[in-house]
Amino acid sequence: MDWKKIGLMGFGLFMIALLLWWAGIEEVVRILGRTRWYYLLLAAVMEILGLLAWGMRWRVLIESLNMKAPFGKILRALLAGIFVNNVTPGARGGGEPVRMYFLAKEIERPYGRVFATVMMDRILDTVPIVIMLAFSTVYVYSLGSLSLTLILIGLDVVFAVITGIAVGILLSEKKTKGLLYWIYRLFERFMPKKAEKYRDKFVKAVEVDVPRFQSDFRFLMGHKKTFLLALIYSSASWFFTVLRTYCVFGAIEYPVKVIDVMVVQMVGIVVGMLSVIPGGTGLIEAVNSAVYVLLGINKEVAVTATLLDRLISYWIPTGVGAVVTTHFGVRLRAKKSLIEDDNEKREKP
Repeated sequence: MDWKKIGLMGFGLFMIALLLWWAGIEEVVRILGRTRWYYLLLAAVMEILGLLAWGMRWRVLIESLNMKAPFGKILRALLAGIFVNNVTPGARGGGEPVRMYFLAKEIERPYGRVFATVMMDRILDTVPIVIMLAFSTVYVYSLGSLSLTLILIGLDVVFAVITGIAVGILLSEKKTKGLLYWIYRLFERFMPKKAEKYRDKFVKAVEVDVPRFQSDFRFLMGHKKTFLLALIYSSASWFFTVLRTYCVFGAIEYPVKVIDVMVVQMVGIVVGMLSVIPGGTGLIEAVNSAVYVLLGINKEVAVTATLLDRLISYWIPTGVGAVVTTHFGVRLRAKKSLIEDDNEKREKP
C-alpha cells in the first residue's frame, strides 16, 4: 500500500474540506438546493463530447501511420490513461504509457508506433492551451488586475519551458529513452508487481521501438494535413471543456463570461501539471476558486461551481477509467492465458 500517495490524497481532501468551510457550508448547500440539474446533464454531455473529440484527434494520428483501431478501443484506452493520470502526481505522464500499452496490445501493433501517436497527441493538446493562455493574459491585463496578470505571465513562462523541454526530449533518441524509463518508474510506483513482471519486455521494447518511434514522430511532425486535422479536433475538445464549466455556472443560475471560465481553466491546467498531489486534488479546487474570486465572483458561488465542475471532469471520469482499466487487465490476462494454452496443446505430441 502506497502510504505516501494515500497521505497526499488525504491532504487534498482536507484542503477541499477547508475550502467548503471558507466558502460557508450552509451557503454552498443553499446554492446546490436550487441547482438546475438539466444544466448539469448538459455539462456532462460537454465532457463526453470533449472526450470524443480527443479520441478523434488520436484516431487521426493513428490512421496517418497506416494503423487501424476501432474507435471504441481508442476511447477505452483513453479512459484507462485518464484514470492513471488522475491518480498520479506531476505532469500527468503516467497515463500515456498505459494507453499506449493497452491500445498496442488490442490492435497488435508495435509499441514504438503507438507511442509516437500518443506523444504527438500530447503536443497537439498544448497548441490550443498556448493560444488560450495568451488570450487569458491579455484579458486579465485589460481588467487591471496586476496580481493575476503576473500569475498568468509566470504560468505562460512555465508552460512554454515545459513544452519546449518535452519537444526537445522527443526529438532526441537518447533523451526519449530516458523519459520512457522515468515514466516506467512512475508506473512501477503505481503498480509495482505488474511493472516487475513486465520489466524485461519493457526494456526490450524501449531499446527496439524507440528508433521506430523517432522516425514516426518526425513523420507526424511534418505531416501538415494530419497536423491540421488533429489540431481542429484538439481545439474542439477544449471548446467543449470550456462550455462544460460554463454550463455548470448555468446550473447554479449564476451569469459568467466564457472568457472568465477560460482564464480559470488555463490556470488550473498548469497548476495541475506542477502538483505533487495526485490529480491536483484539493489544490486545483482551491486555486480555481481563488481565481474566480479575483475575477469578481462570490466565494460561495466560486467554490460550488468548482466542486461541481471537478465532479464531472475529474471524479466521475476517474471512476469510469478505473472500471475500464480493470476490464482491460482482465481481458489481456484472459487473452494471454488462451495463447499459452494453445501453445501448450501444439507442443504436445
